[in-house]
Amino acid sequence: RPWIWSSHVWNMFDFGCAARNEGGVAGRNNKGLVTMDRRTRKDSFYIYKAYWNEEPMVHLCGRRYAQRAGETTEVKVYSNQPTVALYLNGKLVEEKSADKVFTYQVALEDGFNILTAVSGDLKDSMTLEKVEKEPSIYVLPEVNERAEGVANWFKLAGDLNLEAPMEFPEGKYSVKDTMESIAECPEALEIVQKAVKLATNFDLAPGVGMWDMMKGMTPEGMCGMAGSTLPKGFLESLNAKLIKFDKK
Repeated sequence: RPWIWSSHVWNMFDFGCAARNEGGVAGRNNKGLVTMDRRTRKDSFYIYKAYWNEEPMVHLCGRRYAQRAGETTEVKVYSNQPTVALYLNGKLVEEKSADKVFTYQVALEDGFNILTAVSGDLKDSMTLEKVEKEPSIYVLPEVNERAEGVANWFKLAGDLNLEAPMEFPEGKYSVKDTMESIAECPEALEIVQKAVKLATNFDLAPGVGMWDMMKGMTPEGMCGMAGSTLPKGFLESLNAKLIKFDKK
């Protein structure tokens, strides 16, 4: 594509960010391809390597997801080679041709299993354990808390018709107002803060963390960025609460 001048990755390493509280740790942005201590290359590091590096490579994904339940599990391989064969405990599962991303459905045996991806002289191996139930550490407590919070949010919405067209009465706050404007009304701000926390796990407050960057944004815009991760009616219910307050 001659019209593309360059391509960049955000971000090479995890980095400190006071406003973040996610992934089981506070004060860190976890979008890096490599952990903040520079010791662990995440799977995402290797998909870029498969696309951008001419050096032949094969990488098995999901090795930190080491205990798995169920009859089958998906195993993914990143490689810049045309074909990759996957072996389970020395037995061929399947050989596939693909472009950079290879996926396999694997029936693990009870106990520990050795998986090996092979392409020519290239090999990568990892060990997975088949278990009856996956460890609770694979699901962060905050995920359950936010799911419960969303449920409670809709209970508070009461009998509102969340599929009706949204209204924007003159002189009332709405999801189209900026955060800076909404902050002039403490009651309205509190509602939006709860919504932002549920949607993004951000603690949003004037003068703190990422406020300077987000104060010019609207709740409507932020919900748009969250996309399909928000349940149906979330934005409508937020707007229905905001239009109860007079603008200052």
